[in-house]
Amino acid sequence: MADFHETVFLGGGLSCLAAAAGFRGDGLVLEAEARPGGLCRSERLEGFTFDRTGHLLHLRHPRTRGLVEELLGANRVERTRDTWVHSHGVTTRYPFQSNFHGLPTEVAVECLLGVIEAHVRAARRGRHGGARPPEPTRFDRWVLERFGPGVARHFMFPYNRKLWTVPPGRLTTEWLGRFVPRPELGEVIRGALSDRPSEAGYNARFLYPRRGGIEALVRALARRVPRLHCGARVVDIDLRARRLRLADGTQLGFGRLVSAVPLPALVRMCHPLPDGVRAAGRALRWSSVYNLNLGVRERGERRHWVYVPEERFALYRFGYASNFSPAVAPEGWAAVYTEVAFDPRRPPALGDLRARVLRDLVALGVIRSLRDVRVECPLVLEHAYAIYDRARSAAVARALGHFRRREIVPIGRYGRWEYSSMEDALIQGLEAADLLNNTK
Repeated sequence: MADFHETVFLGGGLSCLAAAAGFRGDGLVLEAEARPGGLCRSERLEGFTFDRTGHLLHLRHPRTRGLVEELLGANRVERTRDTWVHSHGVTTRYPFQSNFHGLPTEVAVECLLGVIEAHVRAARRGRHGGARPPEPTRFDRWVLERFGPGVARHFMFPYNRKLWTVPPGRLTTEWLGRFVPRPELGEVIRGALSDRPSEAGYNARFLYPRRGGIEALVRALARRVPRLHCGARVVDIDLRARRLRLADGTQLGFGRLVSAVPLPALVRMCHPLPDGVRAAGRALRWSSVYNLNLGVRERGERRHWVYVPEERFALYRFGYASNFSPAVAPEGWAAVYTEVAFDPRRPPALGDLRARVLRDLVALGVIRSLRDVRVECPLVLEHAYAIYDRARSAAVARALGHFRRREIVPIGRYGRWEYSSMEDALIQGLEAADLLNNTK
């Protein structure tokens, strides 16, 4: 007879930990890895602390801010973003679409004229009255309509092609939300004529642990979870019998599931399922990320992270974690993280990626040579970005609807197969706990 639990939480990332910590019933968290955290784990190596790329807490809601401040206590720092874009041999302020100052003259003029013309077209449509046409649902068309061809050519198209690993024409606009700043024309003109800091976007400020990397938050949250079982990889879920099986053969009965497992993987391990739900799971696509972390000689750099849109570089972004908190690197050294996205269906040779990243860092002036590198920590994020292609919306709705009708509640970035933040994961976990506590 399998052990039975009223509620089982699949995954020990932020969303399920927050849900389990707030749940007041018989709950058990199953985490496949040796310790909880998911992508919010940190690795310690020769005095450095490396996260799985930049994981920062951009907090808008009082409930999540209160929770994070309570969890971290004095072990936190708050920063104002210092973020840049490297292109055409120069570094300009983020966001690109409102900061053309410093770019080569012909590039700045092309981008500025494109934005002005886009605003003029929008104003003309408004003056003519009548129903306003809906915004384009294709990302490439939205960019051209909103910013013009200059911003599209020099940043939006190449950067997003590198990030998502698909052409911009295959992306929808469903993911934009607060993640792509939409500056007013006055801001754009000021950013073309002068160099000034910008607080545009959702991530102008952030919290970060003073010590321990982002996993310090996970550890504090995990201490509130009554039952957490690590090294417990779920391989099979029988929805009819309400039973799941672990990789070691252990079987557990459950009443409800709260799942942060990537949605395509959840579909694969569940049965029985209608053919339409199986097809929905197969339709979902994602990009993976090669994350090479480095301990390098300190060179007085104060930036937090830099976007790299140009296709001649493998990187789409790099950053200085030691500028989030100096405690993540020994004195005289800096902790640098780099990100390269790839299609997991055609994985590159990681040795080749490493070589390209190191060449990029020399070309970008982050290091002078390999002699500046003290330690390397390569990591691969298998599920990094859920791709918002035209198949995603219907497939996600089909799968989530089926699971929720069977008391399986997917939450988190990968459970819901979305583009979202750490705060969103915490909110979804807290809301899941509220739901469970009110329906016991």
